Amino acid sequence: MRELEPDDLHSRNYPVREDMPLQRKVWRFERLGWYGLVVLIVLTLAGLFSKGPLSTTEVRSADGQLRVEYQRFLRNGSSDALMIHLQGAARKPLEVEINGELLQGFNVEMLQPQPLKASAAGEGVKLWTLSDDQGRATLYLSLRSDGVGNFDTRVSLAKGATVDVSQFIYP
Repeated sequence: MRELEPDDLHSRNYPVREDMPLQRKVWRFERLGWYGLVVLIVLTLAGLFSKGPLSTTEVRSADGQLRVEYQRFLRNGSSDALMIHLQGAARKPLEVEINGELLQGFNVEMLQPQPLKASAAGEGVKLWTLSDDQGRATLYLSLRSDGVGNFDTRVSLAKGATVDVSQFIYP
């Protein structure tokens, strides 16, 4: 490609009518568009619109007895996991309550391991699971997003440890 000469940047009428100041504005606008697309692609790969480092997160209770791993950003109709890690007394039932908008914005496809007992609790659900020899238990929920917008959920242990989970579902 040849270098632009000073005459190339001036408007001409022959062989084609040109408006070079307008053409330079168009070139500048195109470059900004390309930069915008590159930023959008990088944010997409980083997880702004689905799974990735920007989306994957976890929240912990202050006492460390409750930890939830989840994706902040989801797409409508996609499946994703919500993992709830519990800490309590060894070989004792642990009660966890999932309350808020989770059941409005998601369909629970699978829950592992099967809880010892489950019951409705207002807009949510209470689950009981047995802890292991170290007092730990993990609940794995496979969820299919079925809504659009922000959905806030509160996960809490019967003993008081509470965490808030906020997820955004794109159309």
